[in-house]
Amino acid sequence: MGFRIVSSAFKDKDYIPPWYSRSEGDASPPIGWTKPPNKTVTLALIVTCADADTDDVYCHWVMYNIPPKANTIYGKQPRNNVSHDGTLQGVNSFGGVGWGGPESNTPEQELLFKLYALDSKLDLPGGASHYDVEDAMKDHILEETELTGKFESR
Repeated sequence: MGFRIVSSAFKDKDYIPPWYSRSEGDASPPIGWTKPPNKTVTLALIVTCADADTDDVYCHWVMYNIPPKANTIYGKQPRNNVSHDGTLQGVNSFGGVGWGGPESNTPEQELLFKLYALDSKLDLPGGASHYDVEDAMKDHILEETELTGKFESR
């Protein structure tokens, strides 16, 4: 079965409920994972969406230095840089820290939730961009897994 990312809010390639959108509450969805590879020191989660009109990539959520034994990121995460277990959150493309849900300005979007198992902790402060996290992860990725959620404005 291997290392997998899951959500109790939606199944892979299924629709994300509207209360996770910016227009209806903007709560972060719950995320879980199966046992990461041996030698995993920390995990990183990056959630992006490609804008079909511009080819830009929007970052909806970035978390890093997640303890791998936790196996869950609970929904409705507070929007702060550091949590009680040392997990850090970065800045999303909307300019805020933490989750920034999809907006209702496009007919349908696909959000890609990528979870990375890393062999080291990332030497970054809270509030880093997803580009900074991606650069810091280079040469430290043991394995990655992904989950796709669709969003359609109603």
